[in-house]
Amino acid sequence: MKFVLKYSALAAAVVSSCAFAQTQVEPVVVTAWRSAEPLAQTLRDVTVLNGDELVRAGVTDIAAALHAVPGIEVVTQGAGATPSIFVRGGNSNQVLVLIDGQRMGSSFSGLSALQHIAISQIERIEIVRGPAASLYGADAVSGVIQVFTKRGDGLSASAKFGEQRSSDIAARAGFKSGSNSFGIALNHRETRGFNAIVNPKDFSFNPDRDGYRFSSAQANASLALMPSLTLDANLFAARSNVQYDGDKTFDDRIKSSVRNVSTQLRYQPSERWNSLLSVGQSVDQSEFVSTFAGEFKTTQDQASWQNNLRVSREISLWNALEWRREKVTSLDALDVTSRRTSSIVLGGELNFNPTKFAASIRTDESNQFGSRTTGNVSAGYALNTAWRVLANAGTSFKAPTFNDLYYPGFANRLLAPERAKNIDAAIEWNNKTASAKLVVYENRVRDLIQFVCDADFNCAPQNVSKATLKGATLSAATRVAGWRVDGSLDMADPKDVNSGKQLARRAKLHGALRASGDIMGVTSGVELIASGKRFDNASNSRELAGYGIVNVFAKRELMRGVSLGLRIDNAFDRDYQQATGYATGGRRGWLTLDVTAPKL
Repeated sequence: MKFVLKYSALAAAVVSSCAFAQTQVEPVVVTAWRSAEPLAQTLRDVTVLNGDELVRAGVTDIAAALHAVPGIEVVTQGAGATPSIFVRGGNSNQVLVLIDGQRMGSSFSGLSALQHIAISQIERIEIVRGPAASLYGADAVSGVIQVFTKRGDGLSASAKFGEQRSSDIAARAGFKSGSNSFGIALNHRETRGFNAIVNPKDFSFNPDRDGYRFSSAQANASLALMPSLTLDANLFAARSNVQYDGDKTFDDRIKSSVRNVSTQLRYQPSERWNSLLSVGQSVDQSEFVSTFAGEFKTTQDQASWQNNLRVSREISLWNALEWRREKVTSLDALDVTSRRTSSIVLGGELNFNPTKFAASIRTDESNQFGSRTTGNVSAGYALNTAWRVLANAGTSFKAPTFNDLYYPGFANRLLAPERAKNIDAAIEWNNKTASAKLVVYENRVRDLIQFVCDADFNCAPQNVSKATLKGATLSAATRVAGWRVDGSLDMADPKDVNSGKQLARRAKLHGALRASGDIMGVTSGVELIASGKRFDNASNSRELAGYGIVNVFAKRELMRGVSLGLRIDNAFDRDYQQATGYATGGRRGWLTLDVTAPKL
C-alpha cells in the first residue's frame, strides 16, 4: 500500500494509543464477536473506553470522548448537535450505533443522537473499527460503536458547573441482593452556549447564543429466575431542547427525544452452551421549531435469539436469528413508512494456539431492498509471548434511508444499498508495562448514494459514487516515571474515486497524545488532540486549516467518597473550525464535585 509506505517513517516515531483505552484490569469485549472475549485476544481492531475513567478525567460528552480514539474523527456543528462520526474515513452514516445491544438511530438521516447519553450513565463504550455487517447487518460499513449503560450497586451524585452558565447534575442508586439487582440514574445538563454560526454572510446567521437542555433517565434490573435462567431489563430515555442557527430573526431549536428499552432472557444450562433471547424497541424523534418546520420519528422494533456452543477447548460456534421493523412518520407524507428485515447469522472460531481463526456469515432479507449476504474472515498468529500479527477481510452494506427513497420531490425508489469490501492487517506488541499496534487498512465502497441534478435541475439521489478508504493507525502506551503516556496517529487517504478528491471533513493526519498520573495525591492529566487540514466540501474548494488543542484535568479526593475535579478544554483558547463557519466555543472550564456513599 503506497500510502502506508509513504508515512511509515513518521508512524514509527509516534507514541500512541486511544486516550482511556487501556486499563489496569484487562477488559472483556462483546461487540467484536457478539460474545465475551478478553480484549487482548480479539482478532478485530477494538478500543474500549471505561466510563469511570472518563468521569475521572472530567470528559463532558461522548463526542469529546470519541475525538481522541484511534481511527475516529468527530465533527459537531454547534453545542448539543448530533455529532458526525467518521470511522476510518467512512461517512458518518456508515457506522452502526448500539446501546445495550439495541440499534439506535434515525431512519431518515442515518445518524445516531449520541449526544443524549450523559458520561455519568456510561459503563463502557466499545468501538470496533472495520466492517461488521456480517455480525450486525446493514450500516456497519466502517465500524460499530456500542454504549453499555452503567450497572452495579451503591449511591453516588455529582454536580458539574462551567463557563457559559453550564451545569451537569447527576445521581445514581444501585441495589443488589444475591444475583438480583436494580439501578436507576438521572441526569440533567444545560448551557447558555455560544453563537454557533460566526459568518455574518451565512444565510442562517443569527448572533444569538445557541444553548441546550438535556434530561435523561437510565434504569436496569436483573432477576435470577433459577440458577441457569436470568431475566434482564434496560431502559434509557432522554429529552432535549437544542438551539441552532437557521434563520436571521427566528430562535430556531430542535426538540427531540430518544428512548431505548430492551429485555433479555439468558439461559445457560452448562458451561458449553448459553442462549440469549432479546426483545426491544428504540425511538428517535425530532421536532424542528423553525421557519422551516419539520418533525421526524423513527421507531425500531427488534428481536434476536442467539445460541453459543463451545464444542471443545479449541472450537466454538454460534448462530443468531434476528428480526427488525423500522417505522417512520413525518410532516412530509412518505409513500412508504415501514420496512422489515429478517436475518440469520452463523459464526465460528478455531483457537489452536498460537494460531486463531474466526469467520462469520450473515444473510439479511428485506421487504424493501431484497437479500444481502455479508461475510468476514479473521486470523491471528502469536509470534511469541509479546508479538502477534492479525488479518481481517470482510464485506458490508448500507441501506438507503427513507429520505433517499421516498422524500417527496427529491427521492429515488430504485436506489440499491451501498456495498463495500475491506481488508486490514495489524502487528501488535505487548508486555506488562507497554504496548504498541500498527494497523493498515483499505475499504473500497461502491454504489455510494450521491445527490445528482440533471440539466433541468431535477435532483435526486443516485448510486453513482465510489470511494476508497485506506490508511494506517499507529497506537502505543507506556508508563514513564509513574505516569501513563498514550496516544494515536492516524494517516488516512479517504478519496472519491470518480473525482480523485479528498472526502469532506476528513483529514489525512489526525492524532492524540495523553499523559496522566498522580502529583501529591492529585490525579492529573494533559491531552493533546491535533488534526491536519481538511476540506469542507466534495470539490475541495473550501479548505479548513489544521488545528491542535490542549485539554487539562485534575482531581483530588477531599475525604473518603468526596472528590473535587477541574477540567479545562481547549486550554489555550484556540480558534478553530471543524465545519466552515461554525464556532467550536473556545476555552471552557468545568468544576466538579463527586460524592459516593460507602457500600454497606
